[in-house]
Amino acid sequence: MDGITPREVRSRLKLSDRQQAVLAGTILGDGCVAKHGRHHRLHIKHKEAHRALAEWKHGVFREFISMKPHVFDQCLNGRRYPCVQFATRTHPEFTEWHSRFYQGRRKIVPLNIASYLSPLAVAVWFMDDGAADYAGITFQTHSFSVEEVRLLADVLRTEFHLTVGLRANRGANILYVPSRSIQRFRGIVEPHLVSGFEYKLVPRRLRTP
Repeated sequence: MDGITPREVRSRLKLSDRQQAVLAGTILGDGCVAKHGRHHRLHIKHKEAHRALAEWKHGVFREFISMKPHVFDQCLNGRRYPCVQFATRTHPEFTEWHSRFYQGRRKIVPLNIASYLSPLAVAVWFMDDGAADYAGITFQTHSFSVEEVRLLADVLRTEFHLTVGLRANRGANILYVPSRSIQRFRGIVEPHLVSGFEYKLVPRRLRTP
């Protein structure tokens, strides 16, 4: 493009519908949108065992990224945990999303969250923060207020016709999808799961030793 610098080309990038869905699920999950200079950027970190998910997200946002996924050891309570991380470039698009999903530095669930939760977004959120329970599956929503968790439960019920409840866990609330809704939930998210993440859909009571 004659007369337009690479920086100007990047500034004109817009998130595609697919990127927006992945971003919504990532923000509800493990992702962080933080200011870096004038605008914000998306930071993604997963444990080494979930490297495939980090690399998949790297591919989704590739035109917003100039760095490769970086492997490092995170130290917590004297133990080392191998992780994979990367960050996008700063961009006005991420600044706009920060305004939707944050109040100050606190991540929130916006009142219009239903408009963001497509099946792809739910699948990404599940890969980030979903886990198999003994008989059902959970979303680890510890960072949200009880009102926000109730809002998420209401959206999953009304938009996806799932049975969803709240459970107290470690002083917070998590979402619980019981066994009777797992098959329906599987049909929603399984087409969008990164290979290797299907295990999260199998309750522990059904796993072979």
